[in-house]
Amino acid sequence: MEKGPEPPAAMPPPYPGGPVGVYQAQPGIQPGKNSLQLVLGVFITVNQVVTIQPLPVDASGQMMCANCQCTVVTRVEYRTGLLTWLICGILGIFIIWPCCLIPFCVNACKDVEHICPTCNRVLHVHKRM
Repeated sequence: MEKGPEPPAAMPPPYPGGPVGVYQAQPGIQPGKNSLQLVLGVFITVNQVVTIQPLPVDASGQMMCANCQCTVVTRVEYRTGLLTWLICGILGIFIIWPCCLIPFCVNACKDVEHICPTCNRVLHVHKRM
């Protein structure tokens, strides 16, 4: 007895995802925030670390300079700002004009500029008002 050709084996159903090697964003997962990415058929965990440094206010503080990429302790300079002029104007309006120059001598009334001592760029300005 001669056998006829065998019936073809059943093919498995196609994979429900996209093609292998192509990254598709999944709902609820944002790329770049501890997400899984599919690269050439292998899942890779991507971790991004974002450092948020506290901004100094009145005194010198440690910051990373965006220009020279050095971690420095800032140099502080005081500049005349809106609060200084406002106090001067209020003292002048109430006829205390000899005292209206006092805010220009008091650092607590002025804006504070934090400057990188390495490259002399302004890193942060703390405005009083």
